[in-house]
Amino acid sequence: MEEGWVQESRKGRTQGGEEVKRTRTRTLRGQLLPSAGDAKTQIIVDDGLINRGYRVTGFFVWSKTGVETFTSALSFNPVTAASFMDAADNSQFAWSWKSNAGAPQEAFIDPDHVAVRDMHVTIMGASADNLFNYVVVVEEYAITNDEAILNIIKEGAQSL
Repeated sequence: MEEGWVQESRKGRTQGGEEVKRTRTRTLRGQLLPSAGDAKTQIIVDDGLINRGYRVTGFFVWSKTGVETFTSALSFNPVTAASFMDAADNSQFAWSWKSNAGAPQEAFIDPDHVAVRDMHVTIMGASADNLFNYVVVVEEYAITNDEAILNIIKEGAQSL
């Protein structure tokens, strides 16, 4: 029974008609301290292995006090104020926000992406310069060279 569960959990999703093998789940987390309401950090996932990709399944941001409002984005490239929270920008693929102190945190993750290189967390418009936490949950996949190249092109904000 348990062996079947392990085999099932290692089965991946399909990409280009081929099954992609999921190898494990990772959690990337840290803290940011905004200055004038804004903060940015780079999450290093590029380990030099082109045949390893990461699909984000969870993106969570919250202030240490839990009451600050904010908007945040997870992207392949650093985000500027001009392009922030822009779904037309292919380098952005996850967003999280809290519109007022009494509102629940909301988030959206674009399911059609695979990160092969580094990711960036950006917080803008924080209502106070207090410490913020972030957690990014990723599924690691073994991918082919062709899939890696296509995903690197997409990371560069190119439409495919």
